[in-house]
Amino acid sequence: MSAVALRLTDEVGQAVLDWVAGGDLSASAALDQHVAAVRGELAACRPESPGSARLAGEAAGQRVRPASGDPASPVAACPDTPFADSAWYADATPPLRLLLHYACGFVEAVVRADWWPGETAATGLVDFEALRLAAVCRLVSQAESAAALPPDLR
Repeated sequence: MSAVALRLTDEVGQAVLDWVAGGDLSASAALDQHVAAVRGELAACRPESPGSARLAGEAAGQRVRPASGDPASPVAACPDTPFADSAWYADATPPLRLLLHYACGFVEAVVRADWWPGETAATGLVDFEALRLAAVCRLVSQAESAAALPPDLR
C-alpha cells in the first residue's frame, strides 16, 4: 500500500470531517451518502482478498470525472445510495484492511486524473473526492472502535 495515499486520505479526510462537525448539514448529508456508497462498494469484497478493495477504490475514483476528461467539467454528483440496508440493525463496518486498500486505490485513481486537494473545506466548497476520503476516514474510525471492543460486545 502507498504510504503517501494513506497520508493524503488522513489529511484530507480529517479536515473535511472537522469541517462537517462544525455544523454544515448539507455536507453532513453528503458525507452520509458517501459512507453508504463506500460500504456498498466494499460489500462484495472479501477480507482475505484486499486487492478487490483496491480495485473498487480505483473504479470509484475513475467514475468521478466525466468521460471527456475535462477537469473543468462538473464532477460527479453525490451517490444515490440508501443510508442503511435496514432500519432494524446497524450496518456492519467493513474490515480495516479493506478500507485501507480501497483508500489507496481511490487516491491513486483521482490523482492520476489530475485531482489534488485544495483548501476546499476552508472555503466551504467540498469536492466529491474530499468527501469520499472523509467517508473512508469515518469508516476507519468505526472499524478501529469495533476492533477495540471485546467480542461479546460487538
